[in-house]
Amino acid sequence: MKKLLIIPLFFMILSCAYDDSDNLYNHAYTNIQGDTSAPLIKENFLTIGNNQVNYNKSKTFHTLIYQAQSTVTNNYTITNGYSISANGQQVQDIRPVHPVFPKQADIEKDIKEKINDINKNFQQFAYKNNIKSIDKNTNIIKRTIPQSVTIGTKWENINLLNVDNDTFSTISATCIAVSENAYFFLQDGLTTLTNEQITEITTAFDKDYNLIHQYYGEETDTDGNGKVSFLIADLPDGLLGFFYTADKYSQQYLQQNIKSNEADVLYVNYNYFANDKWTLYQTDLKATFIHEFQHMVLFDSRTRLNLNPDVGTWLNEGLSMLSEYYAGYSAPLYNYLYNYFSINQGISLITNDSSQDYGLSYLFVRYLQIRFGDDFIKKIYSSAYTGIMAVEEAVGMDFNELFLDFVKMILVTGRNVTTDTRYNIEEFNYIEGTEGYTRNGFNLASLIDEVYSYNSEDSHFITSTGYNNKQLGMYGFAITRWSGNIDYITLSGSNSIAGMYSAW
Repeated sequence: MKKLLIIPLFFMILSCAYDDSDNLYNHAYTNIQGDTSAPLIKENFLTIGNNQVNYNKSKTFHTLIYQAQSTVTNNYTITNGYSISANGQQVQDIRPVHPVFPKQADIEKDIKEKINDINKNFQQFAYKNNIKSIDKNTNIIKRTIPQSVTIGTKWENINLLNVDNDTFSTISATCIAVSENAYFFLQDGLTTLTNEQITEITTAFDKDYNLIHQYYGEETDTDGNGKVSFLIADLPDGLLGFFYTADKYSQQYLQQNIKSNEADVLYVNYNYFANDKWTLYQTDLKATFIHEFQHMVLFDSRTRLNLNPDVGTWLNEGLSMLSEYYAGYSAPLYNYLYNYFSINQGISLITNDSSQDYGLSYLFVRYLQIRFGDDFIKKIYSSAYTGIMAVEEAVGMDFNELFLDFVKMILVTGRNVTTDTRYNIEEFNYIEGTEGYTRNGFNLASLIDEVYSYNSEDSHFITSTGYNNKQLGMYGFAITRWSGNIDYITLSGSNSIAGMYSAW
């Protein structure tokens, strides 16, 4: 392959502020450049304007456009327009289309957005009003959950959140299983689980409980009964489970429309235990137990340190997705990543709103784990910050530089372009059928290639050969695969828009 001309990236970072907790943190960067001390072998950056490109024209050509910073001081959701074209109208870009076969990420996304919004709004209210969560073994809680539990123990007067409309129902439940680390309650009136299902979930959680303690932290025994409680209940379709942060607070300090069970309780959807769904979703269900437990442990760990527990959704969900990897539930991770690359490219990595993407959050946090080691998690847990600055503190890097490394990696890993371990990630390159692939759950280059094997005429997606204006979220990126010989690329947009290209 012919070597690409190395052109260093140079763009001015004027100023950037992040809504990283209740305060805005002004963060100034200047003269951020591509790392020319150890450049990619085939590295070639695009800048605003006309860019002459040099590559082996027998290879497929790719561009990656990203927004690595913003001059706006108080809005992390900012999107900037850009346009890109190659040789005018003489070549065609190839965009992915979402195939017709279903993905679990699509099924769950809308309802998860609702519970995330409910938790976020409550947590901001509690933090701003200095409402403290329950200390272990406090005498002020109602203790509606039983203090001594065996199989058959009844739990009365449970406040079950109706996620669809943010109201509550009062239900009762009965303990159907006790494991080393958890009680499992089933909402009364529902058919009991099979012995196989009970064995699967109790064994899995006891294993995963120890993994959370190893890599993340420990929960607070809020209700004083010595274990985590799972309530398997009739929840809306698409919602596998959730953690409701209000359950960690005393009811007497909450608004009238907010109900707390004052317990270490996590909720799991009974409907996925039905025979047909159990067969299809049992891995997703077992992953749900550890996923939601991470949310609880993060909350408890930070409140014990008197830190704001409202960590950015993008980071909190990424950490929970990473827990699924630790536990060996790799199959669902492919689906989330596929969903991102097929329909959600261009959105911001750091959003806390409904555009947050689980696949992108997971890929970023997994990249941090591979590059900086497992200890970065506990550093985030103990950080005074709740988002970008917590990451910077944990890994010792400027976020703009880190994001640039991350998107370079996505463009070139597994492409025989470089051996630099910042950009070529062994764990993302295992071949399907190998033990490494089974453990990791995907080959990133192959996954992206599969996405782009479906050609789309949908012009809204990334770009077009003309100058149609597109939107790119701050800390977002979009990949275009071009068909035809490229002599030059024309890129226009704000000074926060930049890009790179490669061929293989």
